[in-house]
Amino acid sequence: MASKVETGSVRSVERALAIVELIGQHQALGLEELHYLTGLAKATVSRMLLTLQEQGWIYRGLSDRRYRLSARSLFGDSRQRFKRQMVEQAAPWLLELSARTGLVTDLSSFDGESLEVLESAVPEVLRKRYPSNSRIVGQHASLFHSAMGKACLGALASAEVERLAEQEQVPAEARQQCLESQHLGFGQRTEGHWEYPVRLPFLIRAVALPLQTEGRVIGSIALHWPRDLACVEQVRNRHLWLLAETVEQVQKDIA
Repeated sequence: MASKVETGSVRSVERALAIVELIGQHQALGLEELHYLTGLAKATVSRMLLTLQEQGWIYRGLSDRRYRLSARSLFGDSRQRFKRQMVEQAAPWLLELSARTGLVTDLSSFDGESLEVLESAVPEVLRKRYPSNSRIVGQHASLFHSAMGKACLGALASAEVERLAEQEQVPAEARQQCLESQHLGFGQRTEGHWEYPVRLPFLIRAVALPLQTEGRVIGSIALHWPRDLACVEQVRNRHLWLLAETVEQVQKDIA
């Protein structure tokens, strides 16, 4: 006959597996959602989530604080697994860069055709100004207007940039701005442009550098901030070297 300890251990494993399965089904879930879906006490769910996170089975988003399966838990879809690996490797560096600069840091993934925002870290000093920033995670950024997109394009061959421009029917002016990004050495957001469904109550500025591994552009990391905070030149002079250091560290960790 099984002891109470064994029975309790089996029950804990069953509950943990149920949580992992629910997160896998829904892609991302918060504590309140898991509390409702499992019917377990919130303290119990919180304790299990902490254990699963410590053991590397789940990842908690920096911006939306929701739980997702970690790279080691994703099977079958190699592209999704690689994107999750990018997030997990980059997250500590994004937090550090955001804290050191006092600016928002964003991570994107580039698949050769489009650019997806994977993660975003908002520093304490800007939290009140970015109540909806978490919603841009999972959204697609503009290749030809966002700093992250221009950073990626700046690292591509001219023929590939032209192909993407033709595909997206990009005006000549925007193409020229991308060529200028190549000369600058970093991507800079088109002033006044905003492509995401959620609107901020202010305009932003941003600069970005590409992420590359084995000679392939896989995404970019950006610094962005409210336009009234600083001009691009000020941020470039103060923080571009920190952004470059972060990119280098993330590339090493992903390789």
